[in-house]
Amino acid sequence: MNLSQLYYFAKLSEMQHYANAAKELYITQPSLSHAIKSLEAELGAPLFEREGRRMKLTPLGRAFAEHVKRGLREIDKGVALAQEYNGKLSGTVNIGAIYTVQGDYLPMLLRDYHAQYGQTVKFNLFQGFSTPLVEALERDEYDVAFTAKVPNKPDLCFEHVVSHQLVAFVAPSNPIAHLKSVSLGDLRGRLVYTYRRGTPIGENVNDALEEFGVSALQEYEDEISLGGMVQADPRAVGLATLSIGLKSFSDIVIIPIEDIPQDFHRIYMVYKRDAFRSRAVESFIEFTSDYVPPKGAIPSTGTFS
Repeated sequence: MNLSQLYYFAKLSEMQHYANAAKELYITQPSLSHAIKSLEAELGAPLFEREGRRMKLTPLGRAFAEHVKRGLREIDKGVALAQEYNGKLSGTVNIGAIYTVQGDYLPMLLRDYHAQYGQTVKFNLFQGFSTPLVEALERDEYDVAFTAKVPNKPDLCFEHVVSHQLVAFVAPSNPIAHLKSVSLGDLRGRLVYTYRRGTPIGENVNDALEEFGVSALQEYEDEISLGGMVQADPRAVGLATLSIGLKSFSDIVIIPIEDIPQDFHRIYMVYKRDAFRSRAVESFIEFTSDYVPPKGAIPSTGTFS
């Protein structure tokens, strides 16, 4: 039994597909198959069983995987400590993120990570909506994702990292543009636009609207499309999270909502609980867990112009 076999086993136990695991490991499928068969022969018991075109862990395989992954994490930490002693932390982190963190929080986070660890870790960034991003994370397409909370995902860890306020926004000529704040109830009978149903943020906004008896056109994917609609129609009131996306529109008046918590839209760093991670990924998760954005860096209410 050697370390390479254990790394190969850990990857195959995650992906449960020989071709995909071999591709991730940069080895041929026959090489991976031979390594796993040798490991099983040494242990004297099968670790996988075939289920259609995929491989499934046996009960022994599941128990063995738990210990192997824990051991590999500790080995990887030891290697990383040695590399860091010589100033060598390197690797790639694949990140999926919703749009709302890409204008402020995420750039600051990456800037400050590089300031501490240098430029040797490379980041690949991918944009999407919360549910598809989480599903891609489960398929190992990303190491980490930044999304709203998606329910019924017990194998994933959701760590709250930043919140965005829900605000109303209007054109300067709108009758409520002069108000310092509004209640959601004040919007009854007005032309209100907000996020579409079926997304985490859309469902949260819908729950709040129903509580206050407010009807809205819930058809929009993001702050850019909402901002464009409000800018085009002076009668309209937009409801969206206060993110950098609204800043691309001139002369939009942002109005705080009185009866909604400041942390209405909570955004999480998401990662697999028990996955084997490189030291680069592990260091990024640890850094993000402790990270606090600079004071005043997240947008506040007012007029963007």
